[in-house]
Amino acid sequence: MRACRPTKVHDWLFGQDHDPADDETAEQPFDSFGPMTDIRRALHRPSLQTGMQGPHDCTRVLVAEGDAYHRRVLRVLLAGPRLSTIEVEDGQAAVDLLALRSFDLLLLDMDLPRMAGVEVIRWVRRSMTPWADIPILGLLNEKHRHEAGKLMSIGMTDWTAKPLSRHHLADKIVHLLPGLYDAGL
Repeated sequence: MRACRPTKVHDWLFGQDHDPADDETAEQPFDSFGPMTDIRRALHRPSLQTGMQGPHDCTRVLVAEGDAYHRRVLRVLLAGPRLSTIEVEDGQAAVDLLALRSFDLLLLDMDLPRMAGVEVIRWVRRSMTPWADIPILGLLNEKHRHEAGKLMSIGMTDWTAKPLSRHHLADKIVHLLPGLYDAGL
């Protein structure tokens, strides 16, 4: 019979019968962040980095775009190893997702169903949350371009015109998130 001993993080991660020598040879389970072997190695030897990319090592972008065509265009323009995008079709879904997850940038169409872009901007900026200061890049069509000044006065950080230009969009994103200057947008 096994004697009871206090549970430690090591026991929780590896089980009480863990033998560190088994790490290299035994088949290890796989999780969504990479092989468990790499995680165990990093815990045993924290000074040796494994080169794994963590779940939040990329820039997280929330795309709130009502038009399926423009969502598809943005998906192509923002494809890359340093960007992680999530798309929503309406303003209410954008607000709900912002409340659940952290994002580095919000790309926001003004003609959204269920909650217009201007209402999303007001809601985000008035919220008493850590993400209330998230950069908001407005996606303005011809109808809303004359409102750009008003939208920026209520909290939109910057804007770009539709139809979208890869070069112009990349410049705006790098201006808002300078760490992406070498991301190959």
